[in-house]
Amino acid sequence: MKVSILTSGFPNGFTDDFVKCIKEYYSNNGSFVFIASDFSGHSKTDKYADVTLNMFSKKGIAFDEVNVIDDRITNEKAVQYIEKADVIWVSGGNTLEQIKYLKHYNLIPALQSRECIIIGMSAGSINMAKKVVLAKDINDNIPELSIYDGIGLVDINIEPHLDSASKKHIEEDIYEASQFATIYGLYDNSFIKIVDDKMDIFGEYFKYENIENKTINS
Repeated sequence: MKVSILTSGFPNGFTDDFVKCIKEYYSNNGSFVFIASDFSGHSKTDKYADVTLNMFSKKGIAFDEVNVIDDRITNEKAVQYIEKADVIWVSGGNTLEQIKYLKHYNLIPALQSRECIIIGMSAGSINMAKKVVLAKDINDNIPELSIYDGIGLVDINIEPHLDSASKKHIEEDIYEASQFATIYGLYDNSFIKIVDDKMDIFGEYFKYENIENKTINS
């Protein structure tokens, strides 16, 4: 079963609702894969992989095998890790850099075909869309509205960390993006679960949409 979970962030550790969702589809002793956002930023990747694993551990969720995907391994090895993973974490960070690495390493077909739990956080959640509509955000290295093919796991677009977004970003940048697709603005601790095209939203969110959305060419 393919389970896609889109998250914003968990500043105080995983919520009970999030843990319940994971335990519904995962039994301990499986394989965990952490996909970096910057494949060359090894120290930062290792730091956040450890933080993520500690959050799982504190909630009684364990893994027998843990693998990190960045440029320290080959494309072939990365695909092998994905093909046997039970839980895959697509990390936060630089959204545009991450999708470039995923395409360069040719990891998208493996992610699309894997039947497991795939969790995106922040940038990782954004990139899980089939067609990504990414709002301009100067403070997050996104100089202009960007529209591109994403990983292709879900049909929705999200804007993470809505609770810390500036008024200008919300009223101008996200509004601009919403002219091209519906945007689900997620607050930290909120997340969206999609299983077999059924979507459930947990926590606080805001839906930005324009009933006269322009068509995005495929």
